Amino acid sequence: MKKLFLAAFTSVIVISACKTSKETAKTETAVVKPPMDCSTSGVNYEAIRSIIEKNCTSCHGYEGADGLNFLTSADVKKAALKGELLGTIKHQRGFPRMPAKAEQLDQADIDKIECWINNGMKD
Repeated sequence: MKKLFLAAFTSVIVISACKTSKETAKTETAVVKPPMDCSTSGVNYEAIRSIIEKNCTSCHGYEGADGLNFLTSADVKKAALKGELLGTIKHQRGFPRMPAKAEQLDQADIDKIECWINNGMKD
């Protein structure tokens, strides 16, 4: 009886260890997409306007309690200059996660907005 218990216990440990190593291997092999090349992207406000309108203006389309209004490029630039725009859409520590009550933006959309900011926020 003791040998049967020991064999069962050993099997459980081995199976658990295999599962853990498979999960670790899966996590370690995740593909990380390189960031967008902003030097050749030519991103202007028109390229990101639809992203802002789709994801931001339902809450920030008027002078709300938070004081953020994203109806014009000038309004979006104010948030970008403070670091709030990227901080919130990238879900960085110290910033509220935006869009509120929704999934994080696609990485391609975040990259476009970041390129727009890094290239001087051209209209």
